Amino acid sequence: MDEYEFNQEIYLIITTEVDKKNAYKLANLLLRDKLIPCVTFKNIESYFWWKGDINQSKEVQLMIKCKKENINNVCNKISECHSYEIPEIIYFPVSANKNYHQWVNSI
Repeated sequence: MDEYEFNQEIYLIITTEVDKKNAYKLANLLLRDKLIPCVTFKNIESYFWWKGDINQSKEVQLMIKCKKENINNVCNKISECHSYEIPEIIYFPVSANKNYHQWVNSI
């Protein structure tokens, strides 16, 4: 039963990119630098204020998992390499099962 304890902290980072090409590029940079072990993608549609107008855009959402020690480096790399002028970077600690936590922290 020990492997199912969900008190192991990792971080989940959410960002969006303009398209799959840019999403894959950002994910590959983070993976190659071994800052993250995993990222998932989802096609989304966003509505938002930008420069005084309400806008609509199809985007790709990235859900990035990382160990606590890498959160600053991951966020900095996203800021440096992102295609948007002001990238969405939302992060928060989450609990994971023991085996997944160990895998995330092994990268």
